[in-house]
Amino acid sequence: MATYSEEFPHKAVPAGAWDTHHHIFEPDRFPFAEGRHFTPSRASFEQLQEFEKSIGVDHVCIAHGLSYGPDCTSLLYYLDRFAGQARGICVLDLNTVTDELLDQYNAAGIRSVRLDFFRNSCMDDVDAQSRLIEETAQRLAQWGKPNWSIQIQQPHLEFWPRLRDVIQQSPIPVVVDHFALIAASSYRLDDNTTNIQDDSFLDEIERHGLEALCQTLSEGNLWIKLSAPYRCSNLAPEYADLKWLVRRLIDANPKRVLWGSDWPHTQRHKDRIGKSSTSKEPFLNIDDKAWIESMSRCLSEEEWRLLWVENPATLYDYPLSA
Repeated sequence: MATYSEEFPHKAVPAGAWDTHHHIFEPDRFPFAEGRHFTPSRASFEQLQEFEKSIGVDHVCIAHGLSYGPDCTSLLYYLDRFAGQARGICVLDLNTVTDELLDQYNAAGIRSVRLDFFRNSCMDDVDAQSRLIEETAQRLAQWGKPNWSIQIQQPHLEFWPRLRDVIQQSPIPVVVDHFALIAASSYRLDDNTTNIQDDSFLDEIERHGLEALCQTLSEGNLWIKLSAPYRCSNLAPEYADLKWLVRRLIDANPKRVLWGSDWPHTQRHKDRIGKSSTSKEPFLNIDDKAWIESMSRCLSEEEWRLLWVENPATLYDYPLSA
């Protein structure tokens, strides 16, 4: 059983830092797709720049918003505005994507494919998730670029023994978002006063899943984003009941963890239940600076630099000297 205890001093965001997960929503310029599962408010390119500057980030990796579907026109536009200083994560339609389009995306700075488990009705189906990962990996392997990855988001700890087998066999690395959506004690128990600093609130099946996730990280073909803590904990702004999990994931493989903001902080999935997918939803008010300071006390200096600088540059094929 993992128990967290603070050991490290507060650290500033290092030079060359990356935000590996955020979005830009300008529906007045790029309309959202039909059939989307939610409609975000406007979050502009300029607002993103202001946000990243405020926390000390030098490089960004833009995650194409699922509300745009597989049309990545907006992503290409924003990458061009960053003039080679950013990377991107696209969404693909495997039935229509051509090598020529993939070549265009690669030249623009795209280095990953985001899988839309919502649109493919497989958020709660591990067999369907596995097939989509395998099909995407095979398509990218056929194309022949070795520097791309696949990005997923799914909430089921019990799926990881099966997903471990899929990821072990994948010719393409896989990245899982937002702490793999592992609900911390305050989120799981729906009690804002609950702060359990270990995995004792998990049942046996969930602990087995967490072990499989950590083993997959240690094997090297899986990466994980320490992003959007508010999707896993109710203890804002420091999210104390996530610190044991931060440490568990770092210990599994410090070279396979990434930091992401999830700006502009869209609503949590559970808060959309029963609401119209076409009604514009507001963003959450998240104190990113407080979370960054809190998390910095969980990592050594070397681990902190890996998280922010070296790991994202490695995964997203970006020169460290740039």
